[in-house]
Order: sequence, then C-alpha cells, then structure tokens
Amino acid sequence: MRVTIRAASLAACKVGSLCGALLLAGCGASSSFHPGSTANTASVIGSVVPSSSYELDAFDIQGNYAYILGDNGDQGSGSSAAQFYVLDITHPASMAVVSATSITGFINYGQSGIRVQGQYVYLVSSTGTASTNLLQIYDISNPYAPAFVGSVQVPLYGFGLWVSGEYAYVISYVGVSSISTLDVVDVSNPASPTIVGSTDTGTAGLNVADIKVVGKYAYVAGQSDGQSEILVFDISNPASPYLLSGLPVAHSPQGLDVEGSYLYETFYDQYSLNIYDISNPSSLSQVGTASLIGTCKPQDVTVEGTTAYVACYTNSSVGVVDVSNPTELAFRTRRS
Repeated sequence: MRVTIRAASLAACKVGSLCGALLLAGCGASSSFHPGSTANTASVIGSVVPSSSYELDAFDIQGNYAYILGDNGDQGSGSSAAQFYVLDITHPASMAVVSATSITGFINYGQSGIRVQGQYVYLVSSTGTASTNLLQIYDISNPYAPAFVGSVQVPLYGFGLWVSGEYAYVISYVGVSSISTLDVVDVSNPASPTIVGSTDTGTAGLNVADIKVVGKYAYVAGQSDGQSEILVFDISNPASPYLLSGLPVAHSPQGLDVEGSYLYETFYDQYSLNIYDISNPSSLSQVGTASLIGTCKPQDVTVEGTTAYVACYTNSSVGVVDVSNPTELAFRTRRS
C-alpha cells in the first residue's frame, strides 16, 4: 500500500492514510509543533469507503478531488480487476465518491502509480502480457464521468510514474533477471502518447518504491533481490535520458521527496528517515538519519520547509521530523 501526503492537504492541517478507506485527520486549533514537544492527538474528521471489496493502493489530490487507484487484491494473478475512484473532498466530514472507472489490467503488487495534472489522470497497469501493460490517460474535466483518452504500451511491469509538463516518466520492472527501464513518454497529445526516450536502470529486477522528477533530474528509490539504491537520471534531453549516478542504500526503501538540495527517503525495515545531499547529482552522500524505532514503521514522506511528514504503516499515524538541520534530525511528534 502506498500513501501520498500532498502539500495541499498538509497546508490545511489534514493528513491521510489508505487501507480500504480514505481518512482525513485534522490537527485542531490547539495542536502546534515545537521541537521536542508532543502535539495533541488528532481526530479523524472524515472517512469514506469507495468499495469494500477493493484495496486502495495509490492516490493523488488536485483541488477538491482525490483520485484513488485500487484493485480487488489479486495482484499478479492476471485476472484481477482494477479501477480508479474520484472523491469529492471539499467537506472532509462528508466526503463522497463521485465516480468509479474500470481500467484495463491490474495494479502490479500495489506499487503502480496514479498522477493527476490539469484535466487528466495518468495511471499505469499490468495484465502480465506485453500487449496490455499500459500508461493510460483519462480526461477528468467532468469528475463525475471520467473519459478514456489514450494509452501507450510500456515494458513489463509499470511500477512507478511521475508526470511533469508534457512528459510522463515510467519505471518498468521487466523480470527478475532483466534490467529495468525508465521510459519518457510524450503526453502533449493525450490521445496519442508516445515513448520518445528510454534507458535502463543498470539494476536487474528493480522494484520501484517511488519516483520524483525535479528540474532535469529524475530520482528513483528501488530495490532488487541483491541491492537497494537511489538512482538519479538526467532527463534534460527527453529523447536520450541516461543513468547519471546511483547510491547503494539500506534495504526496503519506500517513499522519497526532494526539497532544495536534499533528498529524503524512508526505510520500512530500518524504521528510519534518511537525508541525502543531492547538490551534486553525480555524487550523492548521506548527511543525516532520524530513527523512528518504536514509533513509526515508515512508508511515504512529504517535506514542507523544515518539516518532514512521514506516513506510518503499523499504527496509521503521521510522524513529524524537524529537518531544519539535516545533520541533526529531531523526531518531534506523532499524530494518530
């Protein structure tokens, strides 16, 4: 299960977690954060279950709507059904599902992605056959009736997705002994998306945990049976992306975010949030770590200014870490 905490939600003092339902928790007027302090426990102010038979695996938020990707839990079988939901979250206490749209394929291992940009939703899905592993695009100008616009075949299997401007970036897992790929897709014409560039990750069987594009670089967190890495791709020329650098990291990387000259990455098995200096993308270096042992088994992370918000799997809470000094991280509080 992937959890994404969007900046817009955080600014409104709301955080979310997914496990068959979308939950929004509010800070309350009396909740404030100070280094070394413990904030008041947040209360759940809204909950909605789009479908009791579907697992919710990834979501994105734009404006007053949340877009959620889910399937029936039979990932990898080649026969499971998947769909995405649009939720009206204008009033968190009374959120409503406004549409459910069936898509081609299933969500491979719950790590496929959904992104929204402008009037379009982009998502990746798989069926286990080369002809139907797809980047799909839907028009959501009417959120009550999303309309399929176009798709393009991507290599087995689409695990990670990011959309920026006229391009979508898809990380594909192509088999345990095969080298995974980064594909750059021109989506300027949504009805006819086209792969314009591709490069391999240099790592066999890479399972992507997260991907983010900032400027002319794509940052990827992933692991294979033999190693875990942060990969940096130069995408300044979409037709010729290439792997610029890689840094071996601890096992079980999950979410990542980039803020300024630092990359923040969570590690599930390590109970940690690590910070890396990316001021020189050709040579990354770790500069700090925050231990969350006994408090949080981390999944995704979003950084706002000098604060990192970490989605915690084991207790459905949000960990808050002061990252004002990357070399001396301080765990500040937990909201559950």
